[in-house]
Amino acid sequence: MRRKKSTLICFTGIDGSGKTTLAKALVGRLGSEGIPSRYVYGRLQPIMLWPVFLVGRKLFLRKKDMYKDYARYSQAKKGLLDNRVLSAVYECLVLFDYFFQITMKIRLPLAIGRDIVCDRYVYDTVITDLAVDLNYPQWRIGKVLERYLWLFPKPDLVFLVDVPEGIATKRKDDVPSVKYLEERRSLYLQVGREHGMTILDGSKGLDELKHAVQSEAIKHLCDNDGGDPARG
Repeated sequence: MRRKKSTLICFTGIDGSGKTTLAKALVGRLGSEGIPSRYVYGRLQPIMLWPVFLVGRKLFLRKKDMYKDYARYSQAKKGLLDNRVLSAVYECLVLFDYFFQITMKIRLPLAIGRDIVCDRYVYDTVITDLAVDLNYPQWRIGKVLERYLWLFPKPDLVFLVDVPEGIATKRKDDVPSVKYLEERRSLYLQVGREHGMTILDGSKGLDELKHAVQSEAIKHLCDNDGGDPARG
């Protein structure tokens, strides 16, 4: 049976929650079921923004290291972006850079009928790259996400993998600090509830999580295909 439309499935959550493992496992399982899909890393990766970040680190954050002293680094970055003009310019540059990345990695593949399994997406970019550093109140996060989800493909299914910060830091050795995760986890949970995401307890066993994700994803794809999961 031919596809009714392509599908975008996303995984979101703090670092160390298990998003990448679950996303790649889902791609493998879908392939074994005859449902080809493409794994994509969907959070902002600075490309056009990289020179701006480099200048900012050299001029304003020169003696700050987020891995050695995250609190000091974060305070300095927030202080810099507290300027209304700089914050507005930064927001525009993030959106401009991200637009081209999402167009190439997600929008175009979806347009030609490919299913996408996205490891991080607009939620992670807004929360991690904008909301914390720019001190967004909750209503502002909602407004920015509304704009992003108008500009970019809206996911058909989103899994928020939630895990306590202490467990996450043990899983990843490149997390700046527990504070870094604490600032973000509560925002993820609020956004997840507001957007009707499937919230998973990431502290559960991997096999249990894989089963929950894959069962829901395959059911969604079958419903989308009129009940027939096999496609060629």
